This record gives sequence, structure tokens and C-alpha cells, in this order.
Amino acid sequence: MKQLFRHTFAALAVVLMSFGCVAVERESYDVMSELTISVSVSNTPGAPVTKAPESKADINASDYIGPAHDGEKIQTLRIVIVRPDGTIEHNRYMDFQGAVKRAYMEVADIAFKVVGPEQKKVYLFVNENSVKEDMTGAETKIVNYNFNTLEVGKKFPADEIADLKISLFDSYDTVPCEENLATASLPMSECHTVQMPAKDHHVDLYVTRAAVKFTYLFDNQTSQPYSLSQLTISKGSRLEYYMPQITYTGDPFTNDFAVENYKVPNHFTNDYYIFGRFAPGDGSLVLPAGKVTPLPSFYLLEGKYEDPKKVVDSNGKQLNYSMSATLDGVIHESYFPDVPWLPRNTHVVTVITISDHDVKWTVDVYPYGEYWLNPGFGLE
Repeated sequence: MKQLFRHTFAALAVVLMSFGCVAVERESYDVMSELTISVSVSNTPGAPVTKAPESKADINASDYIGPAHDGEKIQTLRIVIVRPDGTIEHNRYMDFQGAVKRAYMEVADIAFKVVGPEQKKVYLFVNENSVKEDMTGAETKIVNYNFNTLEVGKKFPADEIADLKISLFDSYDTVPCEENLATASLPMSECHTVQMPAKDHHVDLYVTRAAVKFTYLFDNQTSQPYSLSQLTISKGSRLEYYMPQITYTGDPFTNDFAVENYKVPNHFTNDYYIFGRFAPGDGSLVLPAGKVTPLPSFYLLEGKYEDPKKVVDSNGKQLNYSMSATLDGVIHESYFPDVPWLPRNTHVVTVITISDHDVKWTVDVYPYGEYWLNPGFGLE
């Protein structure tokens, strides 16, 4: 009996020790620490940044790559923090568009009380109320999703969010079609993995604009005005993922990396259209003699159009995107040089030079500049 008692006592001791270990581990696991997050707009260093081979004379295209208006800034910001088991730890929404309707370029040190140590996913949704407009000017939300349904303590729908798409309208009654993202508010997003220690921690994160910006500059070097009646880009994408789906080479948190590849929901020639401005019947724009005339920038979706004509440049690389400009009734067209793809968060600046002899253009593809965002300081 004494032997049985000793065995029972030993077994009970082991069980109690096990519970003690569990208690110690849980006490360590549930340490609440402060996670502060600063968010910047990505400059996408891996985007194809190339200088055109021809001189732009007095025009410096880089002068035109900064944010032109509040639509390129953060107007609303939602931060969703997800724990390793997939449950939502925080869902915080910040709206800077109150009565004053401000848009900020700086947001820093947003504080959260979180559990550590553990690895978390941090989702950033910017300007989630962005709208798209059709040919009549009617507007609907770009991202058809209610992010308020992401409740703290519930499972985060990772697959559903990854599959969210931005789309332009399905109906194209005219060719070329003028549908594009509205300039009032551009959508941005990103997802980051953050290793939270069992102590206060700060991370610098970024968001990526879900758009490709286009700016055209017409340099009329002649002694007579020209009339621009139509501008086209072939092909614009009608569809893209809301969340960037990018494969990096190197470390995306340093300058030593590149965008190796990115996924799009449409391939080859599917769901691509000819974008146009100043279509016939909508009037024309006068380009004064001896002056540079910039067009208002516009925003298209990222894409991977593959031209079935299989045209290649002097280096044997396939050219996929082409453009045209109709000047005084004459159509001038060419492929974009060094632009095999159109990834999001890039800015295509095209200079079209009109001389007495010919019409030439050069193209620079820039990443958007990087900006810190901090509404707490009230800076623009």
C-alpha cells in the first residue's frame, strides 16, 4: 500500500509540475507590451526605373513625380493586427476626412497594446472608401468590402482578403475608353510580418499605391500651335488584386532588393482595354507654340499585358505597351520603351517633343517618392 501511495504521489507531483510549467509559459506568453507602428508610402525600389536615352533639353521629368494633390496622400488608414492563430487582435480605423477634410503625408508612432513574444501579421488598408467612376461620372466603391466586419477576437479571412480585386466597369461602349481611377482618393494597401518581442517594440512599415500614374508633357518647339484631339494607351488593365502580391529578390526592408515578379488576376490579353483621353467629339487641347503643356495626370491599374504582335526592342526584349497622340489630325504612335510590365506604385512620365521636322517622345518610369505620415503632428 505504501508503494502504491508513493507511486500515486509521484504521478500527482508530475501532473502538478506540468501545470506549473504551463502556468509559467502562459504568464510569459501573455506579456502585454506596446507596439508602435509608423507607416510610409513605398517608393518601390524594384520598379523598372530607366532614364530615356534622348535628352529632354530644359525639361526635367523628375520635377513632375511628387504628389500632385490630396488624392495621392493618406486620407483614411486602417491597421489590422492578426495573431499567429489567425485571430484579430486589433482593428483600428483612422479617418482624417472629418469636418476639415485633411490629407496627411506623415503618420508615426501609432501605439497598440499587444501580446508577445509572437509573430504577427499587420494589414494596412489606406483610403478604403476610394471610388471609381464610369463614363457618366457615376461613382461606386473601388473595393467592395466592409472592413468593419473584421471583429477583434474573430478569425481573420486571409484568403478572402488576398483575393479581393479592384475592377473598372465592365461596359466599354467607346474605343478608346476613358475609364480610370478617380483622382480624389487612391487606394493603397500592404501586409507585413512583424516579430513582436516580450517588450515594447517599434516598426517602420509601408503601404503601396494600387495604381500606375501617368503624366504627359507636350513640348511644342515650333512657331505654331498644335491641337491634341486624342491620346491613347494600349492596354490598360480592367482588373487587379487589391493587396499587392509581390515576390522580392533580397530584403524589401532595405534598399538592396528588387521586385522579381508580381501576380495579376488577368493574363495575356484578357480584361485589357484601350485607354483614351480627348476622344473624338470631346473637343481638343491647344498646345501653344514654344511652350511645354502638361496634361492632368491620370491613374490606371497595374497589369501584365502581353502584346500578341511580339514586337521586340534592339536588345531583344518584347515591347507590350503602346501609345498614340493625335496632333492636328495626324496619329503618331509608338511602343513605350523599357516598359515590359506596368507594376503598381510607379509613375510613367512621357515627354512628347514636337519639332519642325518630327514628333518624338521619351519615357521615364519612376517609383513614387517615399513620404512619412503622421497625423498626430498635423503636418501635410
